[in-house]
Amino acid sequence: MRFTLLLAIDQFESGQAAVDFTIGLAARSKSDVYVLHVREVPASLGIAPLESAAEAQQLVDEAVQRLQTAGIAAEGEARSEHVSWVAQLIVEEASKRQCSAIILGSLRLRGLHSAMGHRTRERVLKMSPLPVIVASPARCAKARNMANV
Repeated sequence: MRFTLLLAIDQFESGQAAVDFTIGLAARSKSDVYVLHVREVPASLGIAPLESAAEAQQLVDEAVQRLQTAGIAAEGEARSEHVSWVAQLIVEEASKRQCSAIILGSLRLRGLHSAMGHRTRERVLKMSPLPVIVASPARCAKARNMANV
């Protein structure tokens, strides 16, 4: 039986570190990976998203390519959603695709940035009945090294 992991990535270092972590985990567990990037649409109409739809899809394509180059069956897509619905979209997509777990990059925000953040990580952890693996950049480097042993 093959397992499928949902890898939710962002455009920051944490998203790329989560790809590295997932390569190690998927290779060891012989899992397939579904990559999802949710392009956050701001609540205010006067604020543009951080990236274009094309940039979001390119991010997914690059992650899928890295996974496939490592010998892992992978596919993915970029979606756009209002910031308050991102976590729910991740959880619903994992359920729809019958994933075994969700992997999230963890951007460690401090101070005002943390208080004002969207807290997607915390929402996914609360909403998902699946195991949620939070991969911080520092831990991803250690996991990548362990996968090579």
